Amino acid sequence: MRKRTILMILIGQLFLLPLYAEKPKITENNPLRKITRGAVNTALCWVEIPRQTIKVNKEKGDIAGIFWGPVKGLTYTAGRFCVGVYEMATFLLPPYKPVVQPEFIFSDEEQED
Repeated sequence: MRKRTILMILIGQLFLLPLYAEKPKITENNPLRKITRGAVNTALCWVEIPRQTIKVNKEKGDIAGIFWGPVKGLTYTAGRFCVGVYEMATFLLPPYKPVVQPEFIFSDEEQED
């Protein structure tokens, strides 16, 4: 009876303990993530123009959104494009952390509502 109990405990640990193992972080910064981030930011940099226009419109009103929003969007577009090219060119060199925030243009950390 005692051997059976010990055997059942060992079998239980064998199958149940891996369930509590910590999963690796998905958002680890590594060279692959850096080159992917650079490619996505370079390809989608133009989205900053309507994004900043809408953002300025919500914060400062319609007139500012019409005139200042596209200007701000163009500057953010140029910045995101340059950072994307930089990250693609230096993806093998550390540091691997993001240069701009949010890391991607459609990141969850910036979504509102």
